[in-house]
Amino acid sequence: MQIAVTFRHMESDEGVKDYVKGKVKRLKKFIENPREAHVVLSVEKFRHSAELTIVRDGLTLNSEGRDRDLYAAIDQMVDKMERQIRERRQKVKRKRGNPFLQGIETFEKTVSEKRMGSANISALVRRRHIPAKPMSIEEAMAQLKLSGEAILFFINSQSGEMNALHRKDGEYEWMEPSIE
Repeated sequence: MQIAVTFRHMESDEGVKDYVKGKVKRLKKFIENPREAHVVLSVEKFRHSAELTIVRDGLTLNSEGRDRDLYAAIDQMVDKMERQIRERRQKVKRKRGNPFLQGIETFEKTVSEKRMGSANISALVRRRHIPAKPMSIEEAMAQLKLSGEAILFFINSQSGEMNALHRKDGEYEWMEPSIE
């Protein structure tokens, strides 16, 4: 990552430049493939400001810190950028990771461990993993029509429970778990 430091309305100082580069390099562990970072340090009357722009594969991140002390402004700028990067990573994890599916995977592991301990059924049964997505019954019907399959497993978006939709001779059968 290339780090450029620009001074506006103030004398350039190697100590400040090294401090900024050290702080910005610390951010590298949070960002994948950063190409360049540009820091602009400026002063207006008694207020110091530090602006940071990081460019990475089609993404530009910006942060700014302002304070009476230049070093405090730099620290503030780096803290804001770190927080912004963390929030962006968590947002991506939330989009990619589905909490319903994580619970199902844990349930499947415990059930399969119990079955394996009691009898060697795995030799008799072929196991197939089917991704289950949260959706309404109407969405499940549309998905089943599109797929051409006879049965669709899905997570009911209203109840949060695993459901199945079966199609036979143009009629649909909706199956949901219940305690009897």
